[in-house]
Amino acid sequence: MLDRSSVDEAFARVGIGLPKRDEPPPHDSYPEWADAEPVIEPQANAPALSLVSPPSWRGVPLEPMRWLATDRIPAGDVTILSGDGGGGKTTVALQLAVAVAHDLGDWLCTTCEAGPVIFFSGEEPEAEMRRRLQRVSRKRGLDPSELENLHFHFANPDACLLGVSKRDGTMEPTGLFQALETAADNIRPALIVVDSIAATFGGNQNDRVHARMFVSLFRQLARKADCAVLLLDHPSLSGITSGTGRGGSMDWQNATRARLHLETTTDDDGGTSRVLEVKKLNYGPAGAKVRLRWEDGCFVPEASASAPERAAAHSQADQIYLDCLDIMTAQGRHVCHAKGRGYAPKAFAEMPQAAGLTWRALQAAQERLFAAGEIENVPYGPPSKGTRRIARKVIA
Repeated sequence: MLDRSSVDEAFARVGIGLPKRDEPPPHDSYPEWADAEPVIEPQANAPALSLVSPPSWRGVPLEPMRWLATDRIPAGDVTILSGDGGGGKTTVALQLAVAVAHDLGDWLCTTCEAGPVIFFSGEEPEAEMRRRLQRVSRKRGLDPSELENLHFHFANPDACLLGVSKRDGTMEPTGLFQALETAADNIRPALIVVDSIAATFGGNQNDRVHARMFVSLFRQLARKADCAVLLLDHPSLSGITSGTGRGGSMDWQNATRARLHLETTTDDDGGTSRVLEVKKLNYGPAGAKVRLRWEDGCFVPEASASAPERAAAHSQADQIYLDCLDIMTAQGRHVCHAKGRGYAPKAFAEMPQAAGLTWRALQAAQERLFAAGEIENVPYGPPSKGTRRIARKVIA
């Protein structure tokens, strides 16, 4: 490690001096310009600032708030939908596109407007999108050939940038963005979906200027075409871990008026579901959540089961547990209640008789059966070992 004198000597060779540690440099060593007032030179042909006063609004009706999807996606502006890779963002966005294009009126527990849709795909190939569309359409009772107002563009993965950075540090639209703009002028869509920022953004995601200018390109497009723009985004690892869904510069979030996040969650029975949450909404309350489950190739709201339905589900799981226990007992294979080797729920979950129930679901069944007195721990083997196994309780 270099000492102070060695560092001073090294920097002295290239004409760079370091300030002393013990005391600041004397006041008279500062250059004269340091205390001078800044001089702002007037620029020739500088545009005048446009000012508006409230009296000019007198008698002008206030425009009502317009939504593409009520309390989630504003019309005429940009919204980001984030979620980890493989979490279902594209499918959720496709379900919205189908609902808008075919005037279905609803999308995942909210109402939505109708109109043409442009779906710009920078990630999914045409064949995969057709498979997804087939599943989503079938779930809504539609034939994909009926969706005349849904327009796809499948970009070349090697040439799908919509905005790129320039030498001066700003962003500019590409020819492909201008083609998208022309299509919007012709089609006049109600919604444009861009999948995704990662595939179409040609800048530094941590650069505030790049982030704001890229979003600004789409805000201008949204206002010009009078449509909503939905940008799909992958959050950073920290955004996934924290559940915020954020990635890159905070200006990705600050530049948009609304942001949704699709989070993957683990259920009590070990399965996975999704939560669609409104993370930001400048025009209404944020924080609204919709729990979703996977059904027939798309997402549907997770309805709360009634008490009789829950009881029936529990009864079925309990019976499956007992059936597995009977089979194990008949085979002379012992299982126990404690986690480890021979743990009953995990042993049963691997049996075909489990009918696909997870070990967590069987664990819950085990607790109910112990509480109901239908199973018990009984000793087996040498008494000195104190080993116990689960058995049906014998009623005297």
